[in-house]
Amino acid sequence: MLFQNEYIVRLIIVSIFQIWPVFYGSYFAYRLLKRAKNRSTYILSAYFITMALTYFLATLSTYLANTPFSYIIYVISIYFFVFSYSFLINFSWLLTKLDEKSSNITFYLRISFYGILSLFVIIIGIPFTGITLNATTGWVPNYSWFFLGFSWTYFLLFLIIPQIYLSLKILKVYEGIVLKRRLNRFIIAVFIGLLVLFFLFLYNTWIENGIFRTFYIFIIPELATLAAYLVYKGFGKDLD
Repeated sequence: MLFQNEYIVRLIIVSIFQIWPVFYGSYFAYRLLKRAKNRSTYILSAYFITMALTYFLATLSTYLANTPFSYIIYVISIYFFVFSYSFLINFSWLLTKLDEKSSNITFYLRISFYGILSLFVIIIGIPFTGITLNATTGWVPNYSWFFLGFSWTYFLLFLIIPQIYLSLKILKVYEGIVLKRRLNRFIIAVFIGLLVLFFLFLYNTWIENGIFRTFYIFIIPELATLAAYLVYKGFGKDLD
């Protein structure tokens, strides 16, 4: 009975905090593609679609607790969550190259590169038990500290540092008050999104700290929504 009550509470929390990103991610992707169909909107919509897929799979995993599918679906959802940020990196790269016609092959190679690197979630998460999700954990995700350290190292080397470099380069390329505001919104949004990524992994690792987990539940979802909205409003149109 106790487990059943805890499971029902978890379903309620999931329904509130994880289904919402599925809706706004899908909506932003739809609005972008409806507004224009070019390389910039394809990249940004891919980010929103991948993010929506992440939360959909994570939610599905919760509803499939006590089945053999819950764990693997959850791990795949985290893979897509990590991979989704590659689209923001590539969009930032595109902003530095608007005066050039870069080939689509280069873009696909970069996406493939990040897709392969993001496989660490599955490789470490499953064989090395970096991610645990079973009856022992009450069907609540539990990351190992090794997995957290490896993940944070990846985020720093392949997401944070490249984004800092590209952001500084973007701010040097463009002029104009209105454009600068849009650029600043986008850059702030990306770093808020990366902050959410860092905190998510810590949240699922530092499970014994109730204060931090309460802080996460009430603050981080709002930050994630803000980041998505700023990305959409910052550069959701008028780019090719």
